[in-house]
Formats: sequence, structure tokens, C-alpha cells
Amino acid sequence: MSLNTSDQNSEIDYDIMIVGGGPSGISTWLHLHKYNTELASKTILIEKEKYPRDKLCGGAIGSWGQDILKQLDINPAVPFIKIKNTEYRFGKDTFCNKEPGFLKIFRRIEFDHSLAKSAVSRGLQLNQNEIIQEMSHIKSRLMVKTNRKKYLVKTLVGADGALSMVRRRMDLAIKPRFATGIEIFAPVNPRYDTEFADSTAVLDFTSINNGLQGYVWHFPCIKDNEPSMNHGIYDSRIITEKPRADIKKILTYELQSRNINCQPSHWSGHPIPWLGKKSTLSQPNIILVGDAAGIEPLLGGGIHLALSYGDVAALSILDAFNSNDFTFTSYREQLQTHIVGKYINKLTYLAHEVYSEKMNILDAIKKILKK
Repeated sequence: MSLNTSDQNSEIDYDIMIVGGGPSGISTWLHLHKYNTELASKTILIEKEKYPRDKLCGGAIGSWGQDILKQLDINPAVPFIKIKNTEYRFGKDTFCNKEPGFLKIFRRIEFDHSLAKSAVSRGLQLNQNEIIQEMSHIKSRLMVKTNRKKYLVKTLVGADGALSMVRRRMDLAIKPRFATGIEIFAPVNPRYDTEFADSTAVLDFTSINNGLQGYVWHFPCIKDNEPSMNHGIYDSRIITEKPRADIKKILTYELQSRNINCQPSHWSGHPIPWLGKKSTLSQPNIILVGDAAGIEPLLGGGIHLALSYGDVAALSILDAFNSNDFTFTSYREQLQTHIVGKYINKLTYLAHEVYSEKMNILDAIKKILKK
């Protein structure tokens, strides 16, 4: 199925523009479509790349994210690994969550493409290879200039990821703080990568002892239709007073212990902003979602947060159109009272406790998973 692409150069009016075709942007449109099909039909989404395009991500979708997909009647028709066990390690101690199906591991390049196609099949107007360049207020609307044309919109949703162009164009006084993620893919080596046969995902926090404010992960996956492993490292850097961990050294050691000799020049790295108490999430006619807004710093967010951001964004947009008030001054409050905001607040508190070494990470994980 091909995705819609417009090449017209005339100025166009839309009620809503979504910038970014990842899970948070597509989820915003899908939730709009669920709540108000007419408003969804007056929405356009622009994506700077062309599907299929890859993104740095472990690709894990937990039961929360799976529930959102079910509520949206979305069943991604792409390969995935169903995880039976999720192991959280800290030195010699391990906590294992044995909940079959709790996690599914997708490749983002395939998952995002499938999600976009589902939205297009329901009527999403999607323009690929279109990049936002400028935006300015004209009376009660926002003029958005892209590499193709100019738009007049009432609401702009910045869903364009960690390095969000929308966020940069907002010229915020307080800049986001960034965590770091690095990942590589490697063929399964049965001698070392027992996780694939055991359907186990591993998050290893042992390197907290070496200054890491995060973990190393080992996720089984399918890459190019072959059994593979996704290895990576996450460092939140939430406690800035502590010395910076040598994440390349830590990951190199982990990979070498599995007989993987992959040079850092072949690694994929990306900054990840996390949501702070003073982070700006909106301006008149503009709201941020997903990585553009910020994730939680303990585990580094995930697809479930992106999908959930879409729900709170859609509800906020509906309120704006019902009240004809597009200032979005209450957007942060709406986020904080939504499940995604409460979750981010909880994990931000736990991140401070864990990475300042006031709380054992395994105790924090049990608090998160407690029903």
C-alpha cells in the first residue's frame, strides 16, 4: 500500500498540522480520528523522511502500549518477538518478571511504517519528505512554512522527535536536558546470546557502580528476517553533579564479553530529552508530544509513552476547538493528570532516588511493576 504524498505549492488552510510521523504523531491523529472524525479529516501530517525509515529504539512495547493499540484497533502486521521473561540485573542480583507477552520487540523501521499505513487507510493526509522551516503567528492562526508550501493552521503538534524542529522554532528560554542512547544489532550467537532462545529481554543496571545513570540492554529481535540481538546502553545524566560515565567503554566491554567486535564508528547514537518540571510543552497554537516534549529519565521512555502522549494531545486539541481557545495554557496540567504524566512524574522521582544511590534499582523496578 502506498502512502499519500502531495506536491502542490499553494498556500493551504488546515485546522491541525502534525509534524512527525512516528508513534506519537500517528497516535495523535488516530486518537483524533477515534474521538472526532471530522476534525481528523481537517488534519495534515508531515514527515521529513520517507517510509520505511529507521529510528534508534530498543523496539519494546509493553502491555500498556499493546492495550493502547488494541483500543485503537491497530494490529501491526510486522515481525516481532514475544518476550516471556524480562530480567532486571544489578550485579549478582536479578529480578525477573515472568509475564508472557508483557513485552513485544519490534523493529521501529517496520513498526512505524505499519502504524502510518493503518492511519492512511483510515483517511490520514500524510506528506512525506516535507520539512518544517519556519512558523509565525498571524492573528489567531499559525503560518507554517515547509520546503514545499505554506500552511495556515489553528493547532500545530510537534511530534518530530528528540531533536524537534518545532521545539527549536519555539525559541524556548529553558532548553531540554538530554539523556544518551546507543545501540547496535548483531546476529544471534547461541553461545552468548541465550536471550533469544529463552525469549528474554535483559536490562542490566550493574554499571550504575561505574557511574552509569542507566543500563545496558540485550533484546532479541528479528532484523532482515534473521534472528538478531539488539544491544544498547542508556545514560540519563539526571544527576549532573556526578562524573560522566564512559558509556563507550562500558558498552565495548559488554559487547566483547559476547564476542562482538563492533567499532564505535558503526554504533547508532542519539540524544533523548527528558521531561523536567520547568520544561515548556506549549505556546499559543502549539503543543509538543512524545520525545519532542520529553520522556522519563529512569528507563528512557518508550513506545508506550509516545502512544499515550497521542491520547492526551488529542483530548487537549478537542478542548481547544470546543472552547475556541488555542492558547493551550492548560496543556501541562492536562498531561500531569493523564496516566502518561503521572507515570513520568513517578519514574522521574525514582530516577533521582536510584541514580543518586538512595534506592536500589531492583526495588524501584518492583514499585513500577506492582499491580
